[in-house]
Amino acid sequence: MAIVNVHKYKYGFSLIELLVASSISLIALAVVSSVFISGLNSTSKRSLQLMLAQDTNDALKMMKEDILRAGFNSNANSSFIISGAVSTVYINPASSGKSTCIAYGYNDGSNKHYRFYHFENSKLKFSSPSDLSTSNACIGGKSALHDEQLKVTRFEVIEKKLTHGSINSQYITINLEVATRDDVISSAKTVTVKTRNWN
Repeated sequence: MAIVNVHKYKYGFSLIELLVASSISLIALAVVSSVFISGLNSTSKRSLQLMLAQDTNDALKMMKEDILRAGFNSNANSSFIISGAVSTVYINPASSGKSTCIAYGYNDGSNKHYRFYHFENSKLKFSSPSDLSTSNACIGGKSALHDEQLKVTRFEVIEKKLTHGSINSQYITINLEVATRDDVISSAKTVTVKTRNWN
């Protein structure tokens, strides 16, 4: 009877087995990478959506709160109006009836507060100068939004004058549209405010 030496034949991976194993590993790695990149892009997009919504809401909320204070004149019998304006909220006239500039002020008894917003170069700019008139309203200022990632595509102010006897007021509608710099995400918001008459 012949004795077979089992140690004579040593088996290892063949080239085909190695190629199949490598291919399966590469496919698995590609799937995992794809899922990771997709999740990362989704998170980044969601962050931009949140930033866009937050910035837009904050800008409109600040404008609305300021407009409600506009014209307040502590210890006075008349509304506080910026120099050159006829209403408590000055809206730079436009031929279309829609403006891209709004300015106002109020006096709290110790200080006069001024604020203006305007649309310039895809930015919503604002300023709180120490003095304000219709001649210097809506010139300069800093961006109200995170302008490195966001751009303003529309900012318009529409005014409707209200008169009842000797009482004058305004309905002001502000339309604000904001988009990411690559135009992938956008948001449009509108706020309407009725100005107060402090007379």
